[in-house]
Amino acid sequence: MFNQEFLNKLRNFMIFIIVYTLIFVLFFSTLSYTLPFVIGIIVSLVSLPIVKFLRYKLKFKESLSSLIAVILVYTIFILILIGIFTKITYETKQLISSIPKINTIIPYIQEYFDKLRLYYDNIDPSLVPKIEEQITKFAYSSLDITITIFNKLLSLVLKLPVMFLILFVSFLSSYFFSKDMLNFKSSILNIFTTEGKIKFTRFVHELTKSITNYFKAYSFIVTITFLETFIGFTILRINYALILSIVAAIFDVLPILGVGAVYLSVAIYHIIIKKYIVAIGLLILYLIVTIVRQILEPKLVSTSLGLHPVAVLAAIFIGIKAYGFVGMLYLIFLMVLYNILKKNKHIIGI
Repeated sequence: MFNQEFLNKLRNFMIFIIVYTLIFVLFFSTLSYTLPFVIGIIVSLVSLPIVKFLRYKLKFKESLSSLIAVILVYTIFILILIGIFTKITYETKQLISSIPKINTIIPYIQEYFDKLRLYYDNIDPSLVPKIEEQITKFAYSSLDITITIFNKLLSLVLKLPVMFLILFVSFLSSYFFSKDMLNFKSSILNIFTTEGKIKFTRFVHELTKSITNYFKAYSFIVTITFLETFIGFTILRINYALILSIVAAIFDVLPILGVGAVYLSVAIYHIIIKKYIVAIGLLILYLIVTIVRQILEPKLVSTSLGLHPVAVLAAIFIGIKAYGFVGMLYLIFLMVLYNILKKNKHIIGI
């Protein structure tokens, strides 16, 4: 029914899907065990240009150049984290200190409950059980959320020794990977024939370029969201602009929450305190951020991956609907790898 060329392509495509899925599942299912070494490989790759400069330009020894490069990368990363944490801590203290004391809140709470009691006394008796049921459900939901947050914080505190251990192992693995990285390529290439070396080098180059461009594209989008939010919140004189901007940038990556969770919450708060102009400004800013992201995301990501914008949108939507953020990564990297292999048909013949 079908010609042989189509059947061969279909067979190769199915083999590719199976192998890719097995590798993807294996990677994420073992990530809790291999995380320090994954971090070590990433840091060693980031520090590779520094290692090359120290070894070939300044004539440092191999071990010394790797040690300096890795320490420099970790130092820069830690200083950035410290700077962000310090600013967040400062704004959090301001936020806590600005919260009214409990004695000043009690009269307002009492007044609210007095009004609620009057309304409750005049309400239709047939509606009382339903209202009580809804209030009970809301109370239990609030309690569940509180318990969940507390458990998360407690588990984070308990995991601190493990986090330090991960950091220590990551540093050591980064050093050893960085030390051997320049020789690693030649060791891998030695298992191939002369023609195989050319094919493998080309494939790795295409793969590295595509993945790097993908992360650059999303980093650029998140940075734009952060800057738009920070500048807009500063202009609108929103308190704790830095914290809210960081949260908005983080939520921008998350498929369920999105940047709207921050903007709409802040806008509703300003409506409650009757600052309607600020609330309108926030909604306009949210509209601008959303439009900019919708324009940039398909264009930047599709250009960086060499894929059609519709294919990228389909991968993002279907992946998120199926398995969330991991599902989106699965489909996007599936298309990236398949696209690379199509460009290099001589590698596996698809």
